[in-house]
Amino acid sequence: MKYFNSLYARTSLTIFIALFIFMAFSSIVVFQYIMRPIAQQAAADLAALMVLSSQTWVELSADARPRFEEELKGYHNLLITTKHKKLIPFEHNRPFSNFLKKALEKRLDKPIKLYHETTSEKMIWAKIPISDYVIQIGFPYNHIGANPPKVIFILLVAAAILIFLTSSFLVSRLIKPLEKLSQASLQMGHGKQVEPIEETGAQEFIQLTHSFNQMNQRVQQLLDNRNTLLAGISHDLRTPISRIHLALELISETKDKELIDGIRYDLGEINRLISQTLELAHSKEQALNKLEMININELISSEVEKYQQTFKQIEFTSLSECNALISRTALQRILQNLIENAIRYGHNLPIKITLNSDKKMIKLCIIDQGPGIPDSFKQQIFQPFFRLESSRNSKTGGSGLGLAIVSQLCETYNWTIQLDTNNNTGSQFCLIISKQ
Repeated sequence: MKYFNSLYARTSLTIFIALFIFMAFSSIVVFQYIMRPIAQQAAADLAALMVLSSQTWVELSADARPRFEEELKGYHNLLITTKHKKLIPFEHNRPFSNFLKKALEKRLDKPIKLYHETTSEKMIWAKIPISDYVIQIGFPYNHIGANPPKVIFILLVAAAILIFLTSSFLVSRLIKPLEKLSQASLQMGHGKQVEPIEETGAQEFIQLTHSFNQMNQRVQQLLDNRNTLLAGISHDLRTPISRIHLALELISETKDKELIDGIRYDLGEINRLISQTLELAHSKEQALNKLEMININELISSEVEKYQQTFKQIEFTSLSECNALISRTALQRILQNLIENAIRYGHNLPIKITLNSDKKMIKLCIIDQGPGIPDSFKQQIFQPFFRLESSRNSKTGGSGLGLAIVSQLCETYNWTIQLDTNNNTGSQFCLIISKQ
């Protein structure tokens, strides 16, 4: 279905249908207003010649008839005789034979049938009653051998094939640069680095490709500058943080333990925020991590056991055994972020994790029993630094980067993250991984 929705298929099909309809219409017009009248006139002329020859033959003396038969055969390729040949009805429904029958019937005012010999179809015969005679007059089969409908059908088939091949070739040459741009745009949309596209083809395509290459270059420069800026800021912040940590270790904890613990907590929050910011910045660059075949059931069980050491109310249920070729690091990070969100906003109520898979996809769901997320915020929660709790207090909410990292990792690996929420029953985040 995707192929028929493509620009190439639609353009080719449009050109093919338009030209084929024109060819079919032209063939009908030619047959109806040129070939048919010519065939009818030819049949009328042959019928007149046959009737006139038969009448002349009857009026001639017995001695003159043989000479007349020879001249008729030599000049008009017609055979005339009164000898009864073994004839059978001529069943071929050719347009010319029908026209000839109608022309003979019109001249003789009697029903006429065409016949051919039992031993051969080379001659077509007609029985013409004149006076006391039944004249048998014949003509070669090639007089009615033409079959315009068949000729038109063959021409239409040949034209359809030629039109299809020609339109496909032309459209392919026109659409190919657009397909390259479409694929490159899709890769850019997924955050992947795109190589410059060759600037070839028509002048309009060259200009379009050149503009795209310039835009791609500027986007890459902006991303590089962003990463450089974040790396520099993180380095400059971590150096004084490390010195503060060292100074804290040298201070006697007996002097003001509560104050020191508070400083350590704030430093930990700053360090965590820096780490998550860098992870968000580099998650796409790290998308080429080596994929490996892993047992997803075991991975989830291992992560759940770690969290159960501090939060017992996590239950993992697997409906099927699941193995897949994916990034272990990406799946672990997504799972950790979703579990931490469920613990943070689940009001210490039980959390349920389910895993189900079939031949087409893997579905992993983390379900909490917290207050849920309003429908109006379903898309915003995946934006960096967005929090439902607006006070920005780290004790009442996270940094606002957890779900942004989840969303970015899903986009990088072509996975899908879905949110089903009800304001009264909590939230359900489902990770869907396609196996195809």
